[in-house]
Amino acid sequence: MLGILFQCSNSVKIKEFILKHFLIITEVIAVVLAFAWPLPGSKLSNSTVSLCIVAVIFFFTGLKLKTDELKSVYRAVDVVIICCVTSLVITTLIPGYIVHQLPFDKKDGSSNGTFTFGPDELKLGIILFNCAPATIATGIIMVTGAEGDVAVAVAVSTITNLAGCFLTPLLFSLFVDAEAMKADSTKLVMKLGLSLILPLFVGKVVSVVFARVREVVKVHKRKIGLVQSMGIVIILWIKLSTSIKKGTFELIALTDILILIGIIIACHLLLLLLNFLVSVSFCFKRIHLSVMLLLCSQKTLVLTAAIASALPDKIGDPALILLPCFIAHPLQMLIDSFLIQPLKKSPHFPLCVPGFCAKCRSSEGDETDKTENNQTNGETTANNAVYIAENPSASV
Repeated sequence: MLGILFQCSNSVKIKEFILKHFLIITEVIAVVLAFAWPLPGSKLSNSTVSLCIVAVIFFFTGLKLKTDELKSVYRAVDVVIICCVTSLVITTLIPGYIVHQLPFDKKDGSSNGTFTFGPDELKLGIILFNCAPATIATGIIMVTGAEGDVAVAVAVSTITNLAGCFLTPLLFSLFVDAEAMKADSTKLVMKLGLSLILPLFVGKVVSVVFARVREVVKVHKRKIGLVQSMGIVIILWIKLSTSIKKGTFELIALTDILILIGIIIACHLLLLLLNFLVSVSFCFKRIHLSVMLLLCSQKTLVLTAAIASALPDKIGDPALILLPCFIAHPLQMLIDSFLIQPLKKSPHFPLCVPGFCAKCRSSEGDETDKTENNQTNGETTANNAVYIAENPSASV
């Protein structure tokens, strides 16, 4: 009997482990399958299949999107605005510009004979990932674990993902070949509109109109998340199989992968630093610091996979562009997981450096005035005491 209970408990633990790390486990399986037998995936390489999968993913995203939370954050609307601007602009342009300056192989062959970090598509993949908005689920879960402001986290995630459908392609276009983007810009807009924006809108409308659908989504939220993860992995498998069939991955060495991992880690640490500095400059409370570090520093994989699958072939190989995105996503979760407990145990008063933000400077000025007044009053009292001691009649 004990043996049966032990086996049951083990099976429950194994099931929970698989569900918790479902995306990473299926990613590994997809990579192994693609390298072992690339033919099936390469047969599905036409863009229609990938776009249909993306449409299903974003339809479910629309069903799960919680716009009701936006009503409850009026008390911290300034924090929401700062978080959204940081997530969509600051953590996009700064790391994007830095990565864009790094030496990668150019398509025109101009980098021949010089040291490079690998194919140019790897650089584009890093930039695309950093152009994405905040995560939809992972960051919110981490903010909850750190006892941060969950309502603000949900609002920021919702706003950035809605805006990201329009902004991410525009921001990404700043760092790629303008002619290649311009040549197929109309086709790209149509692809993104049909596979991202329209399904997202339809999913949200269905969720708002039909109360029964909302109840089903709430009950089966985890299963829907697994379906979305499976869709992302299938896109990876198709693109990877196609590239392997073409022999594209023969251009990548092990050193390129190691350098790529190093750049991705450095980029995420830079995002954490930027968001920390923004939090300090605006004197954020601990609950809002958690949102900045654990949500705004993370980038969603769903949108990057969707955009990469819709990019024109002139930009580069889709599988090589996707590779940094699929490496960066679990790495950011791993790094940020170490911040949950320190943020949870950190003080609840506003985190700021005296003299760095306007609030501190004004408070510091008030304290200085009080100190000077106290010193002046003290000196006056001491002088009066000396005067009275020397002139006893003055005390009458």
